[in-house]
Amino acid sequence: SKIDWEKKLAKGYRDLEIGDYDGGLKFFNDELSHHPESAAVRMGVGMSLKKKGKSGEAIAALRRATEVEPDYAEAHYELGAMLEYEKDYAEACKCFERYLQLAPISSKKASVEDRIRNCKQNM
Repeated sequence: SKIDWEKKLAKGYRDLEIGDYDGGLKFFNDELSHHPESAAVRMGVGMSLKKKGKSGEAIAALRRATEVEPDYAEAHYELGAMLEYEKDYAEACKCFERYLQLAPISSKKASVEDRIRNCKQNM
């Protein structure tokens, strides 16, 4: 049966929202031990690391998320955002373009297209 990741991972994201980054990271890492194949879980790990200011580790976790489940659009978006922040514009651009391929009717479409233009100007 298909897991409702949004529901299953809500606690971890709540921890991040209230500023309990260590609690969030622990939650997502616990889930990861049971679901290593889940991009949603790996993205949670990445978002926790991002909140903790560990951008190198966050990028590695998000990159792994895109590898275990290449069709999980949100992981490409979050990886692109991190890479753009780190000024790796060429790689960020690829992530954003992949995101739009996977999620062509996303509510973020216009802002992602802007980010792609921005990355291309900075490359």
